[in-house]
Amino acid sequence: MAGLTGDVDSSAPVGVCEIMKAMVLGIGAVGSVTAGILANSNEYDKVVLADIDFEKAKKAEKKISNDKVTAKKVDASDVDGMVLAFEGIDLVMNGVIPRFNYKIMDACVQAKANYADMAWDVALDDTPAGEVIQKPPVWHSLKKDAAFKEAGLAGMIGLGCDPGLSNIFARMAADRMDKVKEILVRDGDNGYVEGYDFAPLWSPETLIEEVLMPATYYAEGAYRKLPPFSGKEKFSFPDPVGDLNIYNVDHEEQETLPTFIGEVLGKGCDYCDFKIALGDEYVDAIKMLGKLGLDSPEKINVKGVKVAPRDVVAAVLPDPSTIGDKAKGDCAIGSAVKGEKDGKDVGYFIWTQLNHEDTYKRYGHSATAYSVGVPLAIAGILFAQGKITQKGVFPPEMLDPEPFVEMLPKFGMNCFEKKL
Repeated sequence: MAGLTGDVDSSAPVGVCEIMKAMVLGIGAVGSVTAGILANSNEYDKVVLADIDFEKAKKAEKKISNDKVTAKKVDASDVDGMVLAFEGIDLVMNGVIPRFNYKIMDACVQAKANYADMAWDVALDDTPAGEVIQKPPVWHSLKKDAAFKEAGLAGMIGLGCDPGLSNIFARMAADRMDKVKEILVRDGDNGYVEGYDFAPLWSPETLIEEVLMPATYYAEGAYRKLPPFSGKEKFSFPDPVGDLNIYNVDHEEQETLPTFIGEVLGKGCDYCDFKIALGDEYVDAIKMLGKLGLDSPEKINVKGVKVAPRDVVAAVLPDPSTIGDKAKGDCAIGSAVKGEKDGKDVGYFIWTQLNHEDTYKRYGHSATAYSVGVPLAIAGILFAQGKITQKGVFPPEMLDPEPFVEMLPKFGMNCFEKKL
């Protein structure tokens, strides 16, 4: 993986603003946030809402209610079809589940369209707990770096909230240090959904997949695996989120931060992990799904019908894009970075936080969906403004944090920090 990281060109001159055309592929809870922001921006004169479910796209078109917006049926599993659909599009914003990323990226290269996503497929790694990872799943994205560079395209990966803002916050802290010792990404949410005992506010497939997998962490110069639900501890998130139990979970940040901040930017990194707050009811429910085999993405025969158990679970749970009005509570996502500056120990916790109810009242989305969709939209706006000039495939920590953070308040988000 390290061989793919040194070619990112962050020194290209800043260009002028261009009016662009975007396609948001996957109009779920997050994609609809991104699409709405781009449609109301000055940087885009056309935003295509693309989804395999055309009625969902049309519904989002009606909700956004902007002449720039059109709906289109696009199948993310059909590369040839996407190449045709991407014709004339400057930037494809990928909002589908990560298993389709690589086909979408291939279609972008063929269609000469730039690319951005908010996550990648961490499930591609099957390294057992206790073992060293040979190639983290992000390698599947990074190996397309040369193709994107040759086509003169940007491939921006992991640009949501976490990953995304969490990486940018880690970069902010690292820029203030001579040496980085550890990067700890922390995601806390004390929220709940009225009327439901178990209702994830983001993709149920992703939640089940990430939480039940062995968790990636970085230590002793290598990417390694821990058993699921390892490292339980109480973490004090800023008020009003408060103290929550957190667990090691497989995620994207710890696959790139040690390499890009540690090696590419030369700051070093001795340790990195990701932990998320999970309520007892979530832990018990997800563990039971795993015990019953209901987390499997492999199709089985059920009375003559081929169906994946995990798809059945997702189908019986509420669609996250439909329950934002019932979400209550607060969330906080940030990165705690410790290191050295001028021979002295320094540390920063940099985070963003939102209230679910307030966010829905103001923007019509849960804080979970909104906090992921906004950074993806900001990336699109900065790209059109010529403030993102890199070519090739790169993670968020390779971007200049300042323009991102400056734009957060425009969309009702924030950035706080404290010394550790």
